[in-house]
Amino acid sequence: MQILITAITVVVVAVPEGLPLAVTLALAFATTRMLKDNNLVRVLQACETMGNATTVCSDKTGTLTQNKMTVVAGTIGISQRFGDKHSTKSDDAQTGGADNKELNSPMTQFAESLPKDMKNLLLQSIVQNSTAFEGEEDGKPSFIGSKTETAMLTFARDYLGMGTLSEERANANVVQMIPFDSSRKCMGVVVKLDNGQYRLMVKGASEIVLARCTRIVTMEGPEAKLISDIENTIGGIISEYANRSLRTIGLLYRDFPSWPPHGARVLADDSTQAEFDDVFDDMIWLGIVGIQDPLRPGVHEAVMQCQKAGVFVRMVTGDNVMTAKAIAEECGIYVLGGLVMEGPKFRQLSQSQMDQVIPRLQVLARSSPEDKRILVRRLKELGETVAVTGDGTNDGPALKMADVGFSMGIAGTEVAKEASAIILMDDNFASIVKALMWGRAVNDAVKKFLQVLSIFQMFLTRRC
Repeated sequence: MQILITAITVVVVAVPEGLPLAVTLALAFATTRMLKDNNLVRVLQACETMGNATTVCSDKTGTLTQNKMTVVAGTIGISQRFGDKHSTKSDDAQTGGADNKELNSPMTQFAESLPKDMKNLLLQSIVQNSTAFEGEEDGKPSFIGSKTETAMLTFARDYLGMGTLSEERANANVVQMIPFDSSRKCMGVVVKLDNGQYRLMVKGASEIVLARCTRIVTMEGPEAKLISDIENTIGGIISEYANRSLRTIGLLYRDFPSWPPHGARVLADDSTQAEFDDVFDDMIWLGIVGIQDPLRPGVHEAVMQCQKAGVFVRMVTGDNVMTAKAIAEECGIYVLGGLVMEGPKFRQLSQSQMDQVIPRLQVLARSSPEDKRILVRRLKELGETVAVTGDGTNDGPALKMADVGFSMGIAGTEVAKEASAIILMDDNFASIVKALMWGRAVNDAVKKFLQVLSIFQMFLTRRC
């Protein structure tokens, strides 16, 4: 009888009067401490929700990795290569950029061995096919923009003889820009050459753009037909780079006598611009570069902590399957028995097929923002409490749909930040673990409050 009276007293008195105050105080304290752990809480209740999270869908670049990219390997055609897996000591020593550049380094030897026309073609493919620009960071001259593009521009400056970026671009007659599209995983630029021809240069996901090529450059001069044996060799190079956790970027081009080309559709609002899908075919394979983005320190330990706490961690990335799998293995996300799948294949699954796949799905590669949104929606329908990380404008729908959305404070766009509940000030996955810890601390604080109140009420009841 006494226990029943105490329980009724707690429900009638403590819950409506004391519980809101206890929850508010616990949340206010937790959010203050979370800010010190690089979590800026925009929505107060997200802190408590995070304590109940059961799965995290994490981006790769900048969250699990440092977002400090460097070109460390490359192949022109199939014969000219640098940065092979079994490299020499000098090869490993110079991957840090200009400060480590040596006269006899493999990168320097690679650049010097290229014919002049080939070297210029490689240079222009990197310089013109980029939206990055020159600026300053921390008071030092640097390239500003996508880390993939800045890594390639640094390579062009250090080893291909690039002058100032603005001068290189001013000397080119650009007639059309094709912006990057996440659905086709590439971008392009068209420049008018001195001989009156027009050159389309494309840069994108290597294994995807390779399918658009029918020819390949040779060191001897005229391009050769891209036969199956050569295509398999290029595929092997892509696999080698990807298995080393390198992001692979393919470079290709094609010359046209006029622009827009005869027979190609033109844009409705500009008759001087051609429809990209009509000209993106019969391309010439120039080469591939491998870009390294090392893991953040402590990421493996942070992933292990999440898993020990009962939180399932998934990687959702735009990189190819092999690169994503290799990095997921490094940080402990992918383990034996797990499943790696590509976004286009995942989105075509039926609802019942998704329900069978999702429990083992650890890596979703070549995924679009829509793939991430579909995954988050289905996880919530299955009863999971979902946390999502994202940095781009296209990540907005998934961040908004998630129970707790984490945007990147450094690399994130304003749209992503507005759609998120918590901003990671250091773009680090380890900070998500801190958010999980403080979220559970809020729940524990409320439980302790009710326990103390119950004890206090029992004491008063006995005294009366």
